[in-house]
Amino acid sequence: MLRQTASVDGVGAGYLLVAALAGLLGGGVSAFQQLGMVPHTGLWAGIEQAHGALMLLFVVVPALVCGFGTLWLPRALQREGTVLPGLNKLSLASVSAAGVLMVASPWQTEAALLWCVGTLLAVMVVLATIFDSRADSAPRAPFSPFVWGEMLASAVLLLTVPVLAAILSHQVWSGAAFTPSVLDGFAEPIMLVTLLAGFGIVFETGAKVARFSPFPVAGVMSASAAAGSILWVKSVFAHGLAGAATVATLLSAQTLVLSAATLASVLLAALWMAGTWRASMTVKIPMLWGLGFLVVVSTGWISQFMQGDGLHSALQVGTLYAVFCGLYLWRGEGCGRWYPTPLAAVQFGLMAAGTALAVPALPVACQMWSGGLLGASVLCFLLTMGLSFVQNRPMVEKIAGKDVAFEPEETMVRS
Repeated sequence: MLRQTASVDGVGAGYLLVAALAGLLGGGVSAFQQLGMVPHTGLWAGIEQAHGALMLLFVVVPALVCGFGTLWLPRALQREGTVLPGLNKLSLASVSAAGVLMVASPWQTEAALLWCVGTLLAVMVVLATIFDSRADSAPRAPFSPFVWGEMLASAVLLLTVPVLAAILSHQVWSGAAFTPSVLDGFAEPIMLVTLLAGFGIVFETGAKVARFSPFPVAGVMSASAAAGSILWVKSVFAHGLAGAATVATLLSAQTLVLSAATLASVLLAALWMAGTWRASMTVKIPMLWGLGFLVVVSTGWISQFMQGDGLHSALQVGTLYAVFCGLYLWRGEGCGRWYPTPLAAVQFGLMAAGTALAVPALPVACQMWSGGLLGASVLCFLLTMGLSFVQNRPMVEKIAGKDVAFEPEETMVRS
C-alpha cells in the first residue's frame, strides 16, 4: 500500500477551495441580499435557497475532514500521502459536482445524494490511511489528538451519511419535493465533526511544548462521537430527518446530543489547559486561532447553560477559527514555509471584531459592520497565503540571536 501512495496536495487544496467557495457564496450572497444589494431572482435566489445546505455540507466536511485529512494527516502518520489517491480524486470530483448542482440546478436532492457518495469515499480514504499506518505491527507512538479527531470525525460521517442518503433516496423514490430545511436535521452530526476535528487541530497548536496524554483526550472524543451518533440515528429512525430537527423536548435526541457536545467541549478544553499550564508557550498565529476557537466555543457553553441555545451556532463560527488555525499550522510548522505574520495577525483581529459584532442582539448596523469585517478578514487571508506561496521561502526562527531556517519535522505527532 505504501508504494501506491502519491502526492495529493492538489486534491487537498481542491477540498479547501470547495469549502472557501461555498462559504463565500452562501454567506456572502445571503449578507448582500439582506442589504438589498442583489436581486432575489434567478441564480441569486438559488444560492440564497441553498445557503443552509452550502454552509452545512460544503464547508465543514470538505475543510476539516477531507482537506486536512489529505494535506496534513499523512505527515502526522509519517507517510508520503494518502492511500487510494484515485478514490480521493473521485471524491473531490463528486463533492464539487454536487456543489454546482446544489446551486445552479433544480436537482437538489440528487446533488445531496452525490455529496453523500463523495463524502463516503473521502472518509473511507481517511480511515484506510490511518489503519494502513498500523498494518505492519511496528511499534509506534500513540496517535496524536489531531489523528484521533480526524479518525472519529470520519467514523461519525461513515455512520450517519448513509442514513441521510437513505432518507433522500426515499424522497426521490416517492416523488416528494426537496426542501432545504430537511437538511437541518443533519446539523447534529456536522456539529460533532466540528467538535472532534476542531479540538484535534487546537491540541496540535501546543504539541511542541506541552504534554498531552492521548488516552483521556481519545476517551472523551470517542465517547462523544459514539453517544452523539447513536442518539442521532435513533432519533431519525423514530421521528424522521425533519422531526429530529424539530423535536426539542428535555429528553429529545437533539437536546441530548447538544448536552453531550457541551460536556465533551468542557472536558477537552480542561485537558488542553492542563497540558499547556506552566508550559513555555509562545503565542504565535496558530495559537491565536486556537484560543479564538476556545473562546467562541466557551461563549456557546455559557449561552447553552443560560438560555438552552447557543452551542450549535458557536461551533459553526468556531469552524472558521479551526480551519484558519489548521491552515497556518500546516503551512508554518508542517511545511516550514514563511508567511507574513503581521498580516496574519491583522486577519485575526478583523475576524475577532467581526465575530463580536455578529451577536444577534446587537443593532442591524453592527451586523453590517460584521459582514464587512469578516469579508476583509478573508481578503487578508488570501493575501497572506498568496505572498507565502509566491515567495515560498523557508520559515526563519530566532535562536540565540541568530536567524535559523526552520526545518519541519517528519511528523507533528506528540504523545
